[in-house]
Amino acid sequence: MNGQIISIYSSKGGVGKSFIAANLAVDLCLDTKEKVLLIDFGRPFSCDIGYFLKLKDIKRIDSLLPMADKLHPSMLKGYASAHSSGIFVLSLSDGFHNLDDNLLNPQTIGKVMACLQSVYTYIIIDIGTKFDPVVEAIFDKSGMILLPITPDALSLKQTQNDLKLLRSHNFSKERVKVIVNRLDKSNPSDIDVMARHLGKKPEAIIPFDPDANANMAMGSYPEKFPRHPLTQALDQMVYIMVQTARSMAANNQNNDPNTNAPVVDLDALKLSVHEKLLESLDFKKLDTEVGQDSEKSEALKSLVAQKISEIIDNESSLQDRQLRNQVLKEVLQEALGLGPLEDLLIDGSISEIMVNAWNEIFVEKKGQLTRIDKKFFSEQHLINIISRITAPLGRKVDTSTPMVDARLKDGSRVNAIIPPLAVKGACLTIRKFPEDQIRVDDLINFGAVNEQIIEFLKTAVLAKLNILISGGTGSGKTTLLNILSSFIPANERIITIEDSAELKLRQPHVVTLESRPANIEGKGEVFIRDLVKNSLRMRPDRIVIGECRGAEALDMLQAMNTGHDGSLTTIHANSCREALSRLETLVMYAGLELPMKAIKEQVVGAIDLIVQISRFKDGTRKVIQVSEVDGMQGEVITLGDVFVFKQRGEEKDRVVGEFSSTGYVPRCIERFSERGLHIPREVFWTSN
Repeated sequence: MNGQIISIYSSKGGVGKSFIAANLAVDLCLDTKEKVLLIDFGRPFSCDIGYFLKLKDIKRIDSLLPMADKLHPSMLKGYASAHSSGIFVLSLSDGFHNLDDNLLNPQTIGKVMACLQSVYTYIIIDIGTKFDPVVEAIFDKSGMILLPITPDALSLKQTQNDLKLLRSHNFSKERVKVIVNRLDKSNPSDIDVMARHLGKKPEAIIPFDPDANANMAMGSYPEKFPRHPLTQALDQMVYIMVQTARSMAANNQNNDPNTNAPVVDLDALKLSVHEKLLESLDFKKLDTEVGQDSEKSEALKSLVAQKISEIIDNESSLQDRQLRNQVLKEVLQEALGLGPLEDLLIDGSISEIMVNAWNEIFVEKKGQLTRIDKKFFSEQHLINIISRITAPLGRKVDTSTPMVDARLKDGSRVNAIIPPLAVKGACLTIRKFPEDQIRVDDLINFGAVNEQIIEFLKTAVLAKLNILISGGTGSGKTTLLNILSSFIPANERIITIEDSAELKLRQPHVVTLESRPANIEGKGEVFIRDLVKNSLRMRPDRIVIGECRGAEALDMLQAMNTGHDGSLTTIHANSCREALSRLETLVMYAGLELPMKAIKEQVVGAIDLIVQISRFKDGTRKVIQVSEVDGMQGEVITLGDVFVFKQRGEEKDRVVGEFSSTGYVPRCIERFSERGLHIPREVFWTSN
């Protein structure tokens, strides 16, 4: 069994931490006959313990830090300084050498402590007054955290703060124990007062001894004064420590997956804690008070975390801080965040999150769909999360408006639909966009295009050709639109128009426009078509439309036909030919009853190139066709395929093929020449 660590801490000096630590360690050793290590962890000076025990030149932990990765228990058996009482002593440092922050970190000190636990049965640590990640790592390994308090108002207030601090860091109530030091027998009521203010009954009471300094000069109390009331108080503390150590050992065995003993049902605990939290706090009121204030948001988070920790203590006997932190984190996410979606949103490898029902979540990673082992608490919990997403945007989800599109702070696109339209229950779909924008080199490395296609498309953008990107859902249209838009020169004014702003252009002169749905009263809706019309009055050099899906198609074509060259947009279609048919259909949504031939002539006059992108069953995306709109033959628009992707088959579940030229030389190279751009004709020669 690993040795038990008992930490003694107070953020206030002068409460007797070192006095208690020195005497307690000696008493523990004399009573149990076990190996006891006493560590003075005070910073910057670690010398109080040496003073109490009359020890000089105590061996130091800072000498062990550089070799923490190589330490072995056998190396530490004779390392500590021995005391006449039988205990062993270490100090953190002598205070005259600056501690290297790169060495004194939670990971390093954790390795040193783990090694010491293999050598000593009990380790008493005088922590000092500082709390930081290093101390937190020590507390993580501690079976008990003792908080000494003296019977005065300042110490009481400081101990209240220390308890709040430890509670906010999710240390269990049972692990933290209050020790009253220097209690004057003439004021026994002080104990009840402290217990009432602290919300915690003291575990032990050390009486005030006016002769303490003189007595300690003779040696520790357990050694020199075994029958003294102060020693008897220490004996009580030793009893508590031993019982706690045995209880922890039993709990560790009960939670051992190799035994048949039941383990903690975390799902049931999380549900119980969440329900109790909702009963104790009015989150609607708190959300309203906090609003968008980041400081108030952090304060609320701290308050809720502390409340969750209290509820965990009341609802279970869970001591393991790693499991407690897991429960706290997930309940905090349910209460203030987006529940199980939080971890998925920060996972950079996930590109899409699909919630089919409250207990059924799928994600897309590297183009592959996978069901994950996460779920919401209930159907209502999922609907609450959807409302939390949409409320800041001034949108609501209920039976009267059961569908909504929204956008998260990071730009992720959200679609939600609830019953009665969603028969199996509320559905939520989140399209994520990578923080690090995909670049041209990435596309080539992914095998989505080759250098010849990219060079051709880059030249087409510079030559101000109008380009239509076509593809199915999730094929990568927006990503490709982002990359092609990046080729637009920095000195041009760009107007982007989208349903939800997803494009991330890096040019300095960009105006971003976003459509708006109707408000709660059903008023104020602004369509993409309205924005396209308005953009023509904004002196654009380029118009980039995120997706063409309605009557705005006519306005877009008219803009392209009246001098606004170099425009870019996307459309849902499975081939270049189908993209033209869909564009013609969208124009008819405008309701002007134009003849089909007139519509086709508008398309031919407006669109120069169509880039077809497709997603294959192995999850990869590739540009499968680049076609030039060549003109009309009768009633049919003719296309000239410039590049195509030829699939040869599959190898190890991966699509295999190559990009090739067709031999068709596009007419647009004449426009390239007019603008001083040049692409060798050899690029278009067939590679067959």
